Formats: sequence, structure tokens, C-alpha cells
Amino acid sequence: MQDVPDQRRTARYVAVLTLAAPDGNVSAEAEGMFEGRIAHEARGSNGFGYDPIFLVAPDFARTAAELSPEEKNARSHRGNAVRNLLPELRRIFGGTP
Repeated sequence: MQDVPDQRRTARYVAVLTLAAPDGNVSAEAEGMFEGRIAHEARGSNGFGYDPIFLVAPDFARTAAELSPEEKNARSHRGNAVRNLLPELRRIFGGTP
């Protein structure tokens, strides 16, 4: 990827959560995304996997491995999927909004 321009180095983490009964009946689904770009070099020591080369959108100034755990949880694909699933869980099981 060394010759790929920044505008074409787009990347995205995607998480999909599904609540299903043992019989396979799906009650709820949600998706979360974490947009970014592939860095030219690895930076940061937090996280794992591709985090050191995943520049976080929209400013692309830091990699996911440079975010604090709190910042990453607030923006990550998994956190977004859970937040997107919560209204469905409340609808199914009741509870406060």
C-alpha cells in the first residue's frame, strides 16, 4: 500500500450484534461502524490487532492505538453496535430509555 494515496486508504471496522433465541428466531439486530484510514506507519501502544495502523476519522490525527480506552469505547464499532442495539433491547425487555 505504500503508493496508495491517503484518500484511497479508507478503512472501516464493522460489528454486527444479533439477539436470537435457541431456535434461531432473531429478535433484534444492530450494526456499528468505526471509520478510518490506513496509516503509513504504526503508532501507539493501546489496543490490539490493526489499532496501531487505523487512523481514526474524521481528523485522522491519531490511530486507534493512541486513543484512551474511554475514547476508543465511545467511538468503536463494538460500542456503536451496542448503543444501536439498546433501543431494541428496551423495546423487547422493557426498561428506561
